[in-house]
Amino acid sequence: MISSSSAKIDDWLNLIDLNAIADPCDKISECEYFFGLASQEKDKDKFRWLISAFFGAAYSFFEIQALRAYHDFNNPQTGEPIENSEALAMLNRFVCIEQSKKNPHFVKTSCKHEITKQLYELRKGNTHHYPLSIMTKNQELPYDFEFGYLTNQGVPALAFCREILSLIQKLERALQECY
Repeated sequence: MISSSSAKIDDWLNLIDLNAIADPCDKISECEYFFGLASQEKDKDKFRWLISAFFGAAYSFFEIQALRAYHDFNNPQTGEPIENSEALAMLNRFVCIEQSKKNPHFVKTSCKHEITKQLYELRKGNTHHYPLSIMTKNQELPYDFEFGYLTNQGVPALAFCREILSLIQKLERALQECY
């Protein structure tokens, strides 16, 4: 005979669509997807939209990985999360991580490494203040798109995004060794 609590658990488990749960590495795939599209896009507005999506995915990668590191293990006696100090140390090389005292399931990252400083600043401006400023330096698009609005002071957009993507991919490989 099945107990009522066992039946309730079975009912609850039947509600979960395991195929809907994304792999923790999904944000890297999302970055790669938007970077790949941007690498072929010659229309400045569409390029800007793709880079905006890339920035969102890259920022989200750091936030998700920080939360994952704080909740990697559960204490077998209490069920409370135990942080993965090795993963947090790895992440702390690139971002500062702050866990909410009131809500431990909320973490916030901020820039620390030179490349994450640029990423966070560009993303913050684009998300909260104004659309990305994209200049066209020469005619070999999309490679000649640059971030900024001051002539001869732009940052090559695809080269910068490639650097971010490379950092995220290397960091993910290192983090996998922590889990």
